[in-house]
Amino acid sequence: MLVQTHFPRSLSRSRYDQYLASGWFRGSVMLYKMDLLCLEERMFSVVNIRLNLSTYEPTARQRKIMRRVESRFDVIYGHAQPNSAKEALYQRHKRRFKGFIHNSLTDYLNAGFQGTVFDTREVCVYDGDRLIAVSYFDLGDQSMASLLGLFDDEYGRFSLGMYTLLKEAEYGVYTGRKWFYPGYVLDQTSDFDYKLRLGPMEHYTANKRWAKLENFDPSSTTSSLIHQATEELKEALLKMGVSHRPWLYPYFSMGYMGPWSAFFLRLPMPIEIGHDVEGMVVLGFDPEVRGYTMMHIHPCPDASQFLNMEPSQEFKNSRVYLNHLYQTGDTLLAHGDLLEVMQLVERWKERPDAILCPCD
Repeated sequence: MLVQTHFPRSLSRSRYDQYLASGWFRGSVMLYKMDLLCLEERMFSVVNIRLNLSTYEPTARQRKIMRRVESRFDVIYGHAQPNSAKEALYQRHKRRFKGFIHNSLTDYLNAGFQGTVFDTREVCVYDGDRLIAVSYFDLGDQSMASLLGLFDDEYGRFSLGMYTLLKEAEYGVYTGRKWFYPGYVLDQTSDFDYKLRLGPMEHYTANKRWAKLENFDPSSTTSSLIHQATEELKEALLKMGVSHRPWLYPYFSMGYMGPWSAFFLRLPMPIEIGHDVEGMVVLGFDPEVRGYTMMHIHPCPDASQFLNMEPSQEFKNSRVYLNHLYQTGDTLLAHGDLLEVMQLVERWKERPDAILCPCD
């Protein structure tokens, strides 16, 4: 599945270790797996990474960053305790975030509940009484997972985001943990790559094993598979003379969440070919069945009831994204090859109520 979620009612540290080692992330009060992300007007595959703390040693440059911060500021570890200063830092910082964003720091950490099953710690940096950076991380038994780093833009020259990440790794070494999970990078170069400066990383493979990141093959990802299949579909539509519009659909993950998931569109890269009386008609490649699908979709009238996170500004402003939650209607083809879906397109465009996409 492209997305998996789990809401644990209890969670031991050793069990959390197992989840992290199996490619899961922690998000608010749930654990999840997600194979794809739509960001920066592109679709990426997520690449889980981890650092072996038993062989970790900060570089000379990293030690210099730590000395520079610690000679000027106060640094405090503790249990996660959101407060007004940390919330204000989150609100100022969240404009940097991409994708879907929690409205508040409390939502991010515990969805408004008094507590969670996770043992979450923080490292704070103060300039006098002023909070200038904070990061959060979870503890397992033999592992730890980085969650979130926030810093004051006015102190950008001190590399505080990298500093708190280094202090998290240092905490793991001092407490005898073996694995540090700093989150993920993507299968193409991106802003997430700063995490790789920590040290030699392993990545979680499609075969559910950990391997050296230097052996990672971008052509093996789900994103690569979808891009290739979608390009073949677009070429076939051009040859047939069918005007169409490709989209990125960041809300595809909603098709995997909650009891209502079966009603929502799951295609991350749908192609619109037009409308009829039953709604918008889209085609796309479904990586789970490794085949093409064709269906009617229409905007969900109650989208706000299902979405408790706000989309980043890029989703709202770009003409690349299908930026509303869509429900599925009739499925015209559930699983077919390229020939089958093109034959169905040929028949559909002859319908008297078919309105094809206008030519660009």
